[in-house]
Amino acid sequence: MDYQTKTKLILPFRGEWMVTNGGSDPSKNNHLRPDGPQNQLYGYDFRKSHRGEGRNLEDYEVFGEEVLSMGDGTIVQIIDGSIDVLPGERDRSVGVGNAIIIDHQNGEWSMLCHFKHNSIKVAVGDKIEQGAILGLCGNTGNTSEPHIHFSLQDGPLMHKSKALQASFSKILVDGELKMDYQPKRGQKVSNSV
Repeated sequence: MDYQTKTKLILPFRGEWMVTNGGSDPSKNNHLRPDGPQNQLYGYDFRKSHRGEGRNLEDYEVFGEEVLSMGDGTIVQIIDGSIDVLPGERDRSVGVGNAIIIDHQNGEWSMLCHFKHNSIKVAVGDKIEQGAILGLCGNTGNTSEPHIHFSLQDGPLMHKSKALQASFSKILVDGELKMDYQPKRGQKVSNSV
């Protein structure tokens, strides 16, 4: 698949974060597996480091950081009420944890997952602009540690949608400016100014 992203996407955070899954290379993205959710095949995971052994949520730099809208759109679905679990625990009963789906009005929908308990700041039907604060990074759902999961899909329903490759329109990757780029595991990324 060589899909050209229509939405001008920014990264869903401020500052520099590490890509721990991303792109269309299976060796760099654990989401690219045939038995995984088909709407998340090209998904991204973004993290930072933690203090000490990382046993507490507060040890993680990203826990409680603001999560931003990656593009203009309308909020079409919110899953809320999931409680943050300790690092290493996984709540597979609510795999995405607290999540938001945004309709970009062009055949692309963004899904962001694992929001902190009671942190979502938008409602279904809200029209939002790129960079709007959606909520806070948490550790809800099927996750090993606090991080942001993002994937682009071709419909609003997780169980029916297919994954779309997501390129970021203008970002810094390991300090170098990249245009329409799909970052990969191990790269440090931030939004360009």
